Amino acid sequence: MRYPVNSTDPAIDPVTELLVTSVLDLIAERKLAGKRELAATLSTMADWLSERTHLNLSERHIQILMKTLADAGLVTVGGSGIGLPNTYDTTEKSMGPEAFWTQVDALLMVWQHPSRKSMGLTK
Repeated sequence: MRYPVNSTDPAIDPVTELLVTSVLDLIAERKLAGKRELAATLSTMADWLSERTHLNLSERHIQILMKTLADAGLVTVGGSGIGLPNTYDTTEKSMGPEAFWTQVDALLMVWQHPSRKSMGLTK
């Protein structure tokens, strides 16, 4: 069960929230499609997430986001090498849904993507 993020909290940056929840949704969708995890390059993820969120995203934006999510214990990242797809999975199953989404909320209350203002909506 997914617990909603508290979008009414003024401390939560809406661009960061959109980006974080979109990447978590993307990973969940891949798993629902029968994949073990999301396997993609940073460039591919930037393209997919730009299309979903209408944000102007680059590989660097995704790299910062994924490192932060990994440091927060929300995702695991497996490396394939430079230019090859990495694998991404959430820790929701191991943490349990309530603890996972509480951790997502906590992250959003204390962290804002450093490039959030330059991402600007593309539509």
